[in-house]
Amino acid sequence: MRLSTKLLLTAAAFIAGGAGIYAFAYHLFPPPSARDRQAATPVPAPAPVAPLSDQAVAQIYDACVRGAWPTVKDAHVRAGACSQALQTRRLKPPEIALARLTRGVARTALGDRVLAAEDYSEALKHYDGAVDPRNPDSLNLYRRATSLHAMGETDRALSDYGDAIRVDPGNSLAYLGRGVLLATRKRSFNRAIEDFDKVLVLQPDNVDALIARGNAYSQIGDNGRALADLDRAIQLAPENAQAYVIRGLANNRRGQKQLAMQDYERALKIAPRYPQALANRAALLSEEGRYDQAISDLDESIKAEPDNPVAYYNRGYAHFARQEYDRALADYDAAIKLEPGMGRAYNNRCLIRAITGKDLVAGLQDCDTAQKLMPLNLDVRDTRGFIYLKLGDPRLAVKEYNDALDVDPNRPLALYGRGIARIMIGDTREGEADKAAALTLDPEVAHQFAPFGLK
Repeated sequence: MRLSTKLLLTAAAFIAGGAGIYAFAYHLFPPPSARDRQAATPVPAPAPVAPLSDQAVAQIYDACVRGAWPTVKDAHVRAGACSQALQTRRLKPPEIALARLTRGVARTALGDRVLAAEDYSEALKHYDGAVDPRNPDSLNLYRRATSLHAMGETDRALSDYGDAIRVDPGNSLAYLGRGVLLATRKRSFNRAIEDFDKVLVLQPDNVDALIARGNAYSQIGDNGRALADLDRAIQLAPENAQAYVIRGLANNRRGQKQLAMQDYERALKIAPRYPQALANRAALLSEEGRYDQAISDLDESIKAEPDNPVAYYNRGYAHFARQEYDRALADYDAAIKLEPGMGRAYNNRCLIRAITGKDLVAGLQDCDTAQKLMPLNLDVRDTRGFIYLKLGDPRLAVKEYNDALDVDPNRPLALYGRGIARIMIGDTREGEADKAAALTLDPEVAHQFAPFGLK
């Protein structure tokens, strides 16, 4: 029995109102304190530290907030500068809020979402008080929207982005932030494209908008426009790893696996621990049967981004292919914990429990959940039929296989499984006919059932 659901690809993440990637592990700033010295060693009193001048504080703050939102390329430096600025305790409330918001974006880029969430929360408290509903400021509205966006408060964020645009129709940041939110949280790609269009009218060479619009075009199947945008983004910013990952996704969606692999490889030359590039390269490696290499990539991807359910799902797929069922089960457990609505993970966990014969009742519950989440997915019908066979209930197995074959009468797994079930209930002639038809469609189908005691 093979795993019947496909591998998933993971998109490069767009961070808090600007495009960015989740990558390298978070490093503390400032560095850890020195090791404790031996008690017998006299330690001179530290020399008094002169207070920073106003100019020095301003320079540190400027290094924190200057320019666009942090990306993986400068996130470590920006997070450090923001921490230094905040530690001076000499920033004004609006400066504190922007420093916290900027550090939150940097920490998100570095993979530290827990500390990032604290920063977003503190920034939001300030902007809630700073926005005057009678005379709102577009920039403060945008910054509050960014905080809400990062915290997952989609509807409030959309409202603030819209208000920021109404106050200042030239606020390109608000158009970009709203477009990203529409694409990633609402999957309203056409509406998102309209916002990215407006950004690019205001700023024709905005790389983040080109990447985001290219991804949106790819999602709706407009490959020509998608590749034109992504090629342009790469021309403008050839060291932008995210642009290559998004182009890799676009190439994969149009069936150009080799070009997709080249894009992921290029991204990994720029950012060797870029989790989305690693996870997507692993998916292509698994499709080629190179499971050891795929698992190695996914191990690194999960180290860099431990809360990506797709990476666990794909690693579970690779472990299954190597018949490492306990490891595969653990990975599907992790994927479901992170994304309870991942129907494919429930389906595959059901299949593993059926194959191993462990927790068959729990396996059936997994199949039931998968069916609720994916009622039209025929793979779930195949898996439910298989688990009913293992539970010794061939009549229910026949029903599941019938439901699958009513939609697609040429499914070898469903035909062969129904054949086994029919023979078990005494309908030998019909069962043998089903098995013969399945073998005609796929001569290897019998080998998928035989190792599990079903022939």
